[in-house]
Amino acid sequence: MRYLFGAFILSFFLLGCTSIERRAPVSDLTLTGFQKPLVRKAKGSTYQVQKGDTLYSIAWVNNLPIDALIKVNQLSRPYTIYRGQVLMLHKQSKKHTHHASETPKKQTYHASKAPKKHTIKVIEQIKPTSPQALKSDPHYENARKAKISACTGQRCVKKTHKKLVQKKTTVYAQPYVDKNVTVDRKKVNAWKWPTKGKLIKTFSASKAGMKGISLSSQRGTPIYAAASGKVVYAGSGLRGYGNLIIIKHSYDYLSAYAHNERLLVHENESIKLGQKIATMGDSGTKNVFLHFEIRYRGKSVDPLRYLPKR
Repeated sequence: MRYLFGAFILSFFLLGCTSIERRAPVSDLTLTGFQKPLVRKAKGSTYQVQKGDTLYSIAWVNNLPIDALIKVNQLSRPYTIYRGQVLMLHKQSKKHTHHASETPKKQTYHASKAPKKHTIKVIEQIKPTSPQALKSDPHYENARKAKISACTGQRCVKKTHKKLVQKKTTVYAQPYVDKNVTVDRKKVNAWKWPTKGKLIKTFSASKAGMKGISLSSQRGTPIYAAASGKVVYAGSGLRGYGNLIIIKHSYDYLSAYAHNERLLVHENESIKLGQKIATMGDSGTKNVFLHFEIRYRGKSVDPLRYLPKR
């Protein structure tokens, strides 16, 4: 009886073990794209940093060049951002007036007032008189002795000099320029198609969700870097992109590879032209395809203008 009871307990334990789900190792989770919190597009002119955000993910979602985001927030190396931090997305139009050493203060000068205007009555008819009658006039002698000052063709007004009054000008503050920001003005010399497949969607500047091209093929098809550069984002935290890789090629150009099945590279990793970086999948969508974008200074451009003709 004791042996039967022990066998029953052992069989129950083995049955329970078969229903236990094994967790994938950390390395596998990394390859398939670790889950980051979703980065949402800001509704206003500011964005509050969430856990897992990066400057590149915030800039990408809000269609901004990374250097503009750095400058407007006066960030310095290593450009660390913190959860709960509020970032400005655009330069605010606050007015700033410089001090007296920079711009002269408004000064007011008082000019001498001119005499009040007098109305001179004109006698329409003057009766002629003789010299004898004029000399007999008592007012004539007083007028002759008095010193008379007459104006010769000019107004009898105290001469005034108008001094220039400098207007007070308003000067807008210039954006902060971080001297530590590395500016790479090198152009992308060569572009390569990111994968083999059928072109199913093309770029449209007016339609939402058409900021790149889509290439369809089988699941697991290799995805290649379209140009040399550095991985600035690798994860699944951007809504609508699934497992996403963003590569910085130069100061001006970025490229993005979305809806991958597996990510084969990590952030801050240097990438060469044509290097395998992912495999095609359907993460964040219903169909298996690659969504590919190129951005110039934060704005989406038509990839077909850069890729070689097929």
